[in-house]
Amino acid sequence: MPHPSSPGEPALVALDWGTSSLRAWALDGGGAVLSATTSRDGLRAVGERAAADGTDPGHAFTQTLAALCDRLGAAGVPALACGMVGADGGWTTAGRLDLPVPAEARAFQPTAVPGASPVVSIVPGLKTAPDMTGACDVIRGEETQVLGALARLGNPSEASLILPGTHTKWLRVAGGEIVDFTTAMTGELHAALLEATILGDPVRRGGAEGAASAQGDADAFDSGVMHSLSHPGHPFAARLFSARTRYLSGELAAAGVSSYLSGLLIGDETAAMLPAALASGAPLALCADGPLGGLYQRALSAQGTQVQLLQYTALDGLRAVARAWGLLPIAVTTPANPFS
Repeated sequence: MPHPSSPGEPALVALDWGTSSLRAWALDGGGAVLSATTSRDGLRAVGERAAADGTDPGHAFTQTLAALCDRLGAAGVPALACGMVGADGGWTTAGRLDLPVPAEARAFQPTAVPGASPVVSIVPGLKTAPDMTGACDVIRGEETQVLGALARLGNPSEASLILPGTHTKWLRVAGGEIVDFTTAMTGELHAALLEATILGDPVRRGGAEGAASAQGDADAFDSGVMHSLSHPGHPFAARLFSARTRYLSGELAAAGVSSYLSGLLIGDETAAMLPAALASGAPLALCADGPLGGLYQRALSAQGTQVQLLQYTALDGLRAVARAWGLLPIAVTTPANPFS
């Protein structure tokens, strides 16, 4: 049942709760955003705090959420969450739905956290069938972005969605169902290369200032994209080493190494994944928050593909699931997103 509230009072706290951070919104009964906040209290930080304090992880999650709700002015209000908080090692395991799954919020029944008061529910993830190698693929958190993106697109029965992030997803909707997706570890590889290989030495020597400036080096990014696109038959591990040789030759400044590597990785990923996405004939859209969506747009544009960018769709998806499962009234609103 929805939390009883008057217009303008919080009825639900919506949470996009990942491994390293979380975003939260206090919503009124019509789904309008009353307040919003972000936090570094992701799954990893909460677990580490619980271990350091010798407390039960469930208690640590409860305390974290209570403090967050106080900041939102929504103390004692039920919550709906998506993301890694519902994974093994999270607050509770929310499970994964086996594909195909109807591309509608009603298909995603939330799992209640046992003993949580007020009630906390978590949206389930998704799992593909094993492929020809016997491996399956999984999603947790992005399914809510997908629901929000499809709502903004008018709930099409056919769509191809790209969801960039630490683990980028390429997802296919056909016949009104989510039928398949593939994960590319592009974001995590970028971080690992910068932090733990010789390629990242110039960035690490430059400190935080050098790393920050690298994120905005569009020319270096474009150069990395074009290197990947221009050498499709060259082993990717060899293409990566061009970040080292171009730096040593003076072609690439230290502040551009991070962006160049990003271009190499995103160029390689999009070149490999784009043909199948286009072959389906379905409308193609990007779902990405912050500057990452713009980088994917640049890489796709270099391949002759212009794609619509949808930002901050997780809240739309959480709102849709909340309405579908009676956590909010069904009334449709289109409130402004404070994170846009």
